[in-house]
Amino acid sequence: MANDFIKIRCTNCLVLNRVEASRIDHEPRCGSCKTVLTVPRQPIFARQDAFDRDVSYWPETLVVTFTSNSCVFCRISDPLLSELMVKHPGKLKVLKVDFDHDALLVERFKVMKTPSYLVYKAGEFVIRMDGPFKEKSELAKWIENLISYTSY
Repeated sequence: MANDFIKIRCTNCLVLNRVEASRIDHEPRCGSCKTVLTVPRQPIFARQDAFDRDVSYWPETLVVTFTSNSCVFCRISDPLLSELMVKHPGKLKVLKVDFDHDALLVERFKVMKTPSYLVYKAGEFVIRMDGPFKEKSELAKWIENLISYTSY
């Protein structure tokens, strides 16, 4: 783990920093402007005005999940996504899009059912999955495989 590095983009100066994984909990600082680098630990609700920036600036695996309050499968997968973010800090970021309230993003990506997942690696679209997984463990395995996936 000592040689495992995580790439984190500074929100202040946008410089890409390489941080040792063992130091991720010790408030790493940007090598350029010395701002504390933030690592998301919980899913974040996406905003229409910042969506493209959030996708393009994240240097690792980004999962965009379209959820709905009325979707049982969404309520099952939400805690799992949070657990995976804690398990893989800095390697995984989850953006949630509310299917019922964010019609522009739903229409843009032509989402017809929830949950739907869009996966990006270093700002590049990788894969899309519409509908729920049969087992909760299948979703976890799918995302962990995507985190370790290096060529696209």
